[in-house]
Amino acid sequence: MATTPDLERVLRNHLDNDTKRLDRIEAKIDKLSETVVSLARVEEKVTALDKEAARTNQRLERIDSRLEVVEGSVGNNDITIKVINKLSWLTISAIAAGAIAYYFQ
Repeated sequence: MATTPDLERVLRNHLDNDTKRLDRIEAKIDKLSETVVSLARVEEKVTALDKEAARTNQRLERIDSRLEVVEGSVGNNDITIKVINKLSWLTISAIAAGAIAYYFQ
C-alpha cells in the first residue's frame, strides 16, 4: 500500500495538472471572449457603413432628380439661344444691307 508522502505527492501532482489544464481552458475562454467582442465591434461598423451607404444612395437619387430638371432647363435654354442668335444675325445682316444700299444710292 502507498504511504502518506507518496499519496500526497500523487495528489499534488494531480492537482497541479488540473490547475494547469484549468489555466489553459481559462486562457482559451478569454481569447474567445475577446474574439466575440471584436466581432461585435465589426458588426457595429458594418451596420454603420450600411446606413451610410443607404443615406448616400438617397442623396444620389435626389441629385439625379435635380440633374434631370436642370437638363430639361438647359435644353429649353439651348433652343432660345439658337433663336436669339439667328435673329441677331438676321438683324445685323439687315442693318448691313440697309447701310450698303444707302451708301450706294
